[in-house]
Amino acid sequence: MRIHFINVGYGEAILVERDGYTVLVDGGTHRVEEYETPGCIRTADYLKQLSISRIDLVVITHIHDDHIGGIPDVIKNFTVSQVWINVKPSAPDMERINRFESVTGGNLSSNLFRNALESYGEVLKECEIRKIPVLQRGKEDGVFSPAEGFAIEILTPGRQTQEEMLAAFAAMAAAPDDREAEALFREIDRQGNQSSISLRIREGNASVLLSGDKVDGWESVREEYGNKLESQILKLTHHGQRDGMPQAMVDVSQPEIFLICASADRRFDSAHPDVIERARSFLAEKGKTGGVYVTGCLGENAEGEQKDGGGGSFCAVCFDCDEKTGKIITHYRKGDANDNH
Repeated sequence: MRIHFINVGYGEAILVERDGYTVLVDGGTHRVEEYETPGCIRTADYLKQLSISRIDLVVITHIHDDHIGGIPDVIKNFTVSQVWINVKPSAPDMERINRFESVTGGNLSSNLFRNALESYGEVLKECEIRKIPVLQRGKEDGVFSPAEGFAIEILTPGRQTQEEMLAAFAAMAAAPDDREAEALFREIDRQGNQSSISLRIREGNASVLLSGDKVDGWESVREEYGNKLESQILKLTHHGQRDGMPQAMVDVSQPEIFLICASADRRFDSAHPDVIERARSFLAEKGKTGGVYVTGCLGENAEGEQKDGGGGSFCAVCFDCDEKTGKIITHYRKGDANDNH
């Protein structure tokens, strides 16, 4: 199993390959300015450079721009078998959303969420044209095993969270007044992270825990699963902001490698120094040597950095996982997929 954490700037895009089966978890943003920093690459371009033509499963952890924005391009340019999403409301009324005061007034969060809903509408449209199933998936859907020894276990969201989010979307669509609809719009945006799909992907004795942007509720996961979710690789949540390393998430995964999806400029306090220090302290206390990696800062402030590379110069960090031993081998990629490091 090979896991690629792609440098999409401030956003997330994770590719998992296993014996020809491909899973893409999120796709970064579609915004042009995010890819002006050296090393940043659009998800679709990265897949093309790998000569990948088919994605068996696309997982959209939640409807935020930095996770869903790049997915429409993937659907348009690759053969996709199915799409999973945390909640599946009806297509949004973009004409109405574009009238909201926070959107027209330039509020950053509102404009990013507007972009996310536009991308979501594109996903539904393109999947309908191509007859690609878009399936709402959560904890109750359990474990998906596309091949023997290969399993994808969905940990969150629970059904109640999904129903609450769907009810909020429906209320926004039905609201007779634009101000009421806008209040629901902003509340849905605020609750988006907590509705994230989080999952564990396992091949034999190797596994990775992918948390989406879910911050709260990991204590319940720890109580339910105990030590059954131990994983060599843990992607910290919420881009490694101050709240991005819940102790319960670390307790259940007991990782050897911490991965943070964050931009080189560490926008919004992503890849926060306190979080990186906590991760390094955990590894030192446990006698583990795997390291801490930041997608936008590969070659800078990352364990195992390439000495000939500057910060942000690599477009992905990849982990080759041995299913028998659980051993992990790390390597980097630059913009040219044939230029491996």
